[in-house]
Amino acid sequence: MRKLLAVLTGVAILAVGSVSAKSLSQGLEVTGGENPFAKLELKRVDKGQSEDGLMRLRMTVEEAQNLKGYGFMLQYDESKYEFVEVRQVEEGMMGTADGQAGLFVSSNKNPGEVIVGSMKVDGGSADGAGDLVEFVFRSDDSPLQTDFQILDGILVDLTGNVDQMHNIAIGRLDPIPEAFGLNQNMPNPFNPSTTIAYEVPESGAVKLIVYNLLGQQVRTLVSDQIDAGFHTVVWDGADEFGRQVASGIYIYKMDAGEFKMTKRMMFLK
Repeated sequence: MRKLLAVLTGVAILAVGSVSAKSLSQGLEVTGGENPFAKLELKRVDKGQSEDGLMRLRMTVEEAQNLKGYGFMLQYDESKYEFVEVRQVEEGMMGTADGQAGLFVSSNKNPGEVIVGSMKVDGGSADGAGDLVEFVFRSDDSPLQTDFQILDGILVDLTGNVDQMHNIAIGRLDPIPEAFGLNQNMPNPFNPSTTIAYEVPESGAVKLIVYNLLGQQVRTLVSDQIDAGFHTVVWDGADEFGRQVASGIYIYKMDAGEFKMTKRMMFLK
């Protein structure tokens, strides 16, 4: 228990003063606990494209074993992002048996840095996968994975043994659609090419196919496993064999699981 308290004490010190992030692990012996292979990922979780520029990032963990506490520093490009807040995920891994959140401390006193730490206080521990903490930033720029870095991370197991975080990934940071969608092609009518935008809220198989008015397949534009996100594809007015199609109206259909939608477009020579 003393080691667990030392982790949170180190973060608490940072929350009230300007101390190096190494205070998280200072005085702690990295003995090697039950989580040397735990996988952590920072990824975007908000849906849709926010008009106020807010984005929510969550640190998640997988393959945790008897996880009791953690601490780490998140560094970010302060020239691109305004820090708004950080909070423990109430329904996440550090929740207690009675539904309460565990002990959580944080500091954002230094520009470009947010330091967080947490410990379960009900005598229990967490196994498997789940959310740890959520960060909220505001930005007018497109986020890049290289804008963020995780430093000096530690995981503490039920017996107080400490592992350093090694298997850390910065996941997708672009916004995720709230639902499947297929947009009207632009321009329309078109010549020589047009762009079709479509939206995928979760990764999966997607097909986007062009047909003529007789229902005959003209061109497969998309047929693959597509990641969640906002996507576009360009049709150059050619069929599967590269031949230019005739002027007229064409149907394009998106098929993604139970989602199916068709729209019309016009090609003019």
